[in-house]
Amino acid sequence: MTGRDKQGNGPLVPPGDRAVVDEWLTRITAVVGSGATEDSPEACRTAAEAAEELSAYLWMLRASRRRTA
Repeated sequence: MTGRDKQGNGPLVPPGDRAVVDEWLTRITAVVGSGATEDSPEACRTAAEAAEELSAYLWMLRASRRRTA
């Protein structure tokens, strides 16, 4: 059973946060996604920072959902 199953059919990411999550995903996939277009050291650093930010956000979201479950 996934977190989505427990929470119903609502979106995993709140609509107000979607734009920033999409930006993080764009920065990550530009370097490591299929058809990656960036390979400079700066792009790799940016992708790593985005991955850290996304990870922290997801942990915060998970903790928040556990408190309300």
